[in-house]
Amino acid sequence: MRIAVVVNSLKMGGMERVACSLSDAFTKQGHDTHLIYLKNRQVEIKPSNPEVQLHLFNLQKWVLLSGIGFLWMILCRLSNVAFRKSFAVLFAYAEALVFAYKLKKVEKKSGRFDLIVFRGHGTFSHVWPLKDKRFVFVCESTQNKKHFGKHSKRIYSLLFSNRRMVCVSEGAKLSFMDLIESFNISCESVLTISNPNDYEHIFRESVNLMPDVAYHAKPYILGLGRLVPGKNFPLLIDAYCFARQHYGLKQDLVIVGEGREKDAIKNKIKALGLEDCVFLKGQQNNPFPWYKQADLFVLSSKSEGLGMVLIEALACGTSVVATNCPGGVGDIMVGKLRDFLAEQTPESLAQKMILALEQAKVPELKADVAKALEQFDEEYIVRKYRDAYLT
Repeated sequence: MRIAVVVNSLKMGGMERVACSLSDAFTKQGHDTHLIYLKNRQVEIKPSNPEVQLHLFNLQKWVLLSGIGFLWMILCRLSNVAFRKSFAVLFAYAEALVFAYKLKKVEKKSGRFDLIVFRGHGTFSHVWPLKDKRFVFVCESTQNKKHFGKHSKRIYSLLFSNRRMVCVSEGAKLSFMDLIESFNISCESVLTISNPNDYEHIFRESVNLMPDVAYHAKPYILGLGRLVPGKNFPLLIDAYCFARQHYGLKQDLVIVGEGREKDAIKNKIKALGLEDCVFLKGQQNNPFPWYKQADLFVLSSKSEGLGMVLIEALACGTSVVATNCPGGVGDIMVGKLRDFLAEQTPESLAQKMILALEQAKVPELKADVAKALEQFDEEYIVRKYRDAYLT
């Protein structure tokens, strides 16, 4: 089968990494796979399989090359002043035309695609005016019913009506079903298909230490992700501070990632007097050695569509703690792993961190970790896509 995976860009981010992993997984299972990205930003990540063909569509550039496209952008910007967050939805009328044109050019050369998978709301919002039975739209996160204010019902209806939808976790699906039922939106189908993981690749990369990377020399607890409000790193820092003060925690705290909250996080570390034990390591192209070398990985998010970082940490053999947040964390933390779910308070998160460090080698955990990882194996995920859409 011939399959296209579509993503907004190839910057270093969770959704982008999943798009590459899905492309690799389809290719490994014998499918002719193409990865399409829509924005001409710096390419920071690619599929590991060289057989995956890459295509940059650069939608905005091609829209603006025409005079009418430039005028349409101005009108959309003006409309956005009156109708907040409407720009992307309106500008998509022009972008969708470009996408259809570029897609035809690729298909003329490579053959018609049997399945086209769009990863994330920010990706399929560029093409929503198109109607194509081959399209599958993947929701990577929980939904905010008030995102578009008083226009939410209308805009969500435009985005989701009569679509084939996939949610990456049962928690994400529950949120999505609540949204479409609240707005009386009818989808063609709504399935739960999670994100694929190549565990052999993760293990290889976890021991692939690069000579030019300054890994942390002392024992540490790890937080990893974009430095944005939803990931809630201030909670992790507060919990770490509490654990040092009340439980005598000795490990350092290492945070890997970049984002707009970096300065605020730096200021918080300084205000708490933690400069000697909390370290911001920035973005890392290969995160897996950071998991592997950590004594514990902690996810402190307010919500997660799935929580790929938990899967990756477990695959590297690292103990995990997570906030019991809306979304897919509950899909991962099964069996005895549920003992390490914390409330979103510093005290609760600190307590679970200490518990996880004490019980890191409990034999009963091994079977539950294997059970958790099994449901996210790449071969299993590809089979679910194939059974749902390619038979």
